[in-house]
Order: sequence, then C-alpha cells, then structure tokens
Amino acid sequence: MSFFSFLGAVSLGGDSLVLSWEVTRLSSLGLSVDFYLDTVGLVFSGVVLYIAKSVFHFSDAYMSSSVHPIRFHSLLMCFVISMILFIFIPNLFGLMIGWDGLGIFSFLLVLFYPCHSSLSAGLITGLTNRLGDSFLILALFFSLLVWGSSSLGAGALGVASFSLVVGGMTKSAQFPFCSWLPRAMAAPTPVSSLVHSSTLVTAGVFLMVRYHDSLSDGSMALLQWASLMTMLISGLNACVEFDMKKVVALSTLSQVSFMMFAVSMGFPLLGFFHLISHAVTKALLFICVGLVILSYSQDLRRLGASFLGAEGIKWYFGGACVGLCGFPFISGFYSKDAVIESIFFSSVGYCGFFIFFLSVLTTSYYSARLFFFCFLVGLLGKGKGGVNAFRYGGCSGAYDVHCHCWGLFLLSIGLGGVGLWFFYVMPCMFPCHVSKALVLFICPFGFWAFWLLGGHKDSLGVRDVLAIGHEGWSSGRESFVRELGFLDGLSGQPLVYSGMILSESVNASMDQGLLETYGPGGMGRILKVLLNYNQIMCSHWLALFFLAYVVEVLFWVVIS
Repeated sequence: MSFFSFLGAVSLGGDSLVLSWEVTRLSSLGLSVDFYLDTVGLVFSGVVLYIAKSVFHFSDAYMSSSVHPIRFHSLLMCFVISMILFIFIPNLFGLMIGWDGLGIFSFLLVLFYPCHSSLSAGLITGLTNRLGDSFLILALFFSLLVWGSSSLGAGALGVASFSLVVGGMTKSAQFPFCSWLPRAMAAPTPVSSLVHSSTLVTAGVFLMVRYHDSLSDGSMALLQWASLMTMLISGLNACVEFDMKKVVALSTLSQVSFMMFAVSMGFPLLGFFHLISHAVTKALLFICVGLVILSYSQDLRRLGASFLGAEGIKWYFGGACVGLCGFPFISGFYSKDAVIESIFFSSVGYCGFFIFFLSVLTTSYYSARLFFFCFLVGLLGKGKGGVNAFRYGGCSGAYDVHCHCWGLFLLSIGLGGVGLWFFYVMPCMFPCHVSKALVLFICPFGFWAFWLLGGHKDSLGVRDVLAIGHEGWSSGRESFVRELGFLDGLSGQPLVYSGMILSESVNASMDQGLLETYGPGGMGRILKVLLNYNQIMCSHWLALFFLAYVVEVLFWVVIS
C-alpha cells in the first residue's frame, strides 16, 4: 500500500482527483464527504503506511510479553486507519471521523498499561484533544453558516480561521497546549514511535498545510508566536532532561513547532517537506530508544555506555540523531536548511529571529547529549562498562535490529534528496553569502556548545547555566524550563485539585448527607428490612396465621 501510494503521487504529478459523495442537502445547506487525492496526501499516506509497517514489526518483539497483544495491535490498526481517513478527507464534516478517531484511539493506547500514571496521562491527553475537537466543530459550524457547505473554501472568515488554527495547535501540542505530549509517554514505545513520527502530533501540521490558503493573517501571526514559544521551551527542556523517552518526545515538540513556524511564514510546502523527512527519522530514533529501554533503562544517567559494543543499534541511533539536528546531506538537512534560509525572506522581527535560532541550536545540543550518554560516556572512564552483545526477547538482537531499522535508515538518508526533487524546492537560495555559512554552521555549533557548556561531564551543562544567579531565581528558571513554562503543572495539578475538592463536596453533601438517608441508599435499607420481615413471615406462616385467627376471634368477642 505504501508503494502504490508513492506510485500514485508520481503518476498524478501536480494534478488532483476529487471523489465526492453528498450525504444530504436541505435548501442551500449541503453536507458531503469528499475524498481528495493529490501529491501531498499520497506522499504522506505512503510515509505513514511504511512507518506503520516498521512499527508493527517492532511491536511484535516489544509487546511479546504483553497480556493482551491482540487488543494492542487492534487499537494500533484503528489508529492508523483514522490517520488515513484524516489525510484523504478534506471536507471538515468527514474529516471529523479521522480527527475524532485519532483522539479516541490515542486515549485508549495511552491507557494500555493499567497504572495510575497511565490514567493521569490518558486523561490529560484525552481532554486536551477533545478541546481541539471543539474548535474544529466551531470551524465547521461557521463554514456551514457562511458558505452553506462543510468544505472550507478560500477567503475564510477570521472566526472560522481562528478556530481551525487553535484546533490544529491543540492536536500538535503547541503553546499553551504543549504539556500533554510529554505525558503521553506513558504509552508503550511502539505507540510513541507512531504518534510522534507521522500520526497524532503531525495531524495539526497537515491540517494547516491543507487549509493554508483559507487562514487569515491574524491567525497566522498567532500560530507563528505560539510555535516560536513551543520551540524554545521544549528545546531547553530537552537539554536538561534525563528521561530518554521524554527527551525524544520534547524533540518531537520542537520539530513540530519548526514545521508550524514554516507554515505560519507562508511556506506550507517547506513545512510538509520537513514533516515527511522528520517522520522517518523520528520513527527510527524511537525504535532505537525502545530497544535500549527494553534491554537496560531509559534513565540516561544509568546507561554508562552500556551499548558501546552494539554496533548495529549504535550506528542507527547516531544516524537518527544527526538527521534530527540537520547534519549536511542527511534528509533532515534539506528541509531544515530551506526553512532556516526562508526566515531571511520573512517579516519576523529581531526577537523572533533570536528565539528561532536559539531553538535550532538546542536541537543539535540535545541530539549530541542523547547520543553521548547512551554510547560514549564510558569512553571517558566514567561509565560502568559496556556489554558486548545486544540481546532482547531471548534471541540475538543483531538480525532483529537490522530488520526493524534498515528501511527507515535508508529513507532517513535518501528521502531528503528525493523530496527536494519531487517538491521542486530550491536547495540553495543564496549559495555564496555570509548567511549561507551561518545556516551551515548551526549544526556543528550546537555540538561545540554541548562540549563547551560541559554537557559531556557529570555536570548538567545547560542546567549549570540556569543555576547562575540568586538561588531562588535560578531554581525558578530551572522549574520554568523543566515544566514547559509552568504549563506542565498548570494543566495537570489544578484539574486534579479541583476534581478532588468537587469529589469531597459531593461525598459530604450527598453520599454522607441527606441523600444517604432519603435517597437511593435510604430506600435500599428500607427495602432490605422489608425483605427480612418477609423472610421471617414466610418461615413462620402457620404460627402467624393462628395468631391472626386468635386476635380476630377476641376482637369480635369484645365488640359483641
């Protein structure tokens, strides 16, 4: 299916094919479901299907000890089908099927492990995605009012455009809705690999790319600054985090913000190009991280170059890291280089320019830090030593690692050059200029900053920089970075606290109040007493009958 999707994209070229089915029409109000086949949708569906194939293969080994593997794979398949429906239905009414399916099945997959942390993460993920659904419903409502159709046309009104942008921001975890994505790491690693590469998180980006011509300038300005803030705080948080899965999740947040920023500047094709190049790289990185976690731990401080002798996973992991930070001539380089160059032709001010380049530097920093703590820290004599063989699932891991990662590794290397030719994106806007040298030196400068700030030592690098100054202010700065601008606490703790207060009030006023006596609880006790009396009467019916007869005789004797 992935092959035929790519073949269809090449066959269509710049053309498109629309299949429409009108569900109902009432006067000028029409509801229809459209299937829109174009190059963008077919390429993205091909990437999604190939990544899904790799993730399903990886999940067979990762979830082999699971109690319910069939249920897990069924939910994962429904999740992929929802994404495919979302891609090919541009109509807002029909698009809600795939959009809601992504939210519902992601909620069920996050809750797959039966524990309190999964329940909390699932509730935050589900509620935030339902908030995005409400904004998409508002966009559909205004579309029906204005045009009498559920298809959003060009020249959309500001309210509908604003609703569409905010809905995409919640689904793609943009500021201030960015705290749910790190919490979704409670899901199994195969789910994270699929969610963070090409499905749930990228759905908002694809929505912005699809409806870019219908979005107003005000909504684009909102998206631009929201993506800049998300890119900055997620990049800084990844530089001080020690949970390996959370570092990769924060890198996804940073890269999705990078795509959103490209769309908000008026370059939707560049944002989509970076989306597909990032998808294969992030899927490869998550599979490698899952193999590391399955064999040892996900705490970077406990690894100590444990996989120094595992050549297969080390090179795949390193290739994913350099592709993530945009190393020259890897897939991520072509798309990221074009987006960075395009900022010189945009109307972003000096503040936005500074935030953008600082955020891009953090990508190289946390990529170098992630690879160093997993594979190289033992070379400095500070690790606990490495293992000579990589094993999981009771069998040798060399064959399985290549089987999971080889195809994604090839795509992460060659997809950028092919995509550059396919989407007709110019590889170089100014070949001989100081700005071009600045763009090319961003990736190595981030590696140098990692070494300069002491990230390779036992000290925490960026955390040491944040600790400069007064103790209270330094701890506040570190909390700001670690909690995604305090959004992590604001999105979870107030909801939990309010829910506990409400439950206590209900318990005091209803369960332990008047309702306990005169409500269902009191009625239940009365019926129980009546049933006990009935049982006593049934067991002593002869004595009761004789007693009633004697009483009746005495009564008539007295009154006569």
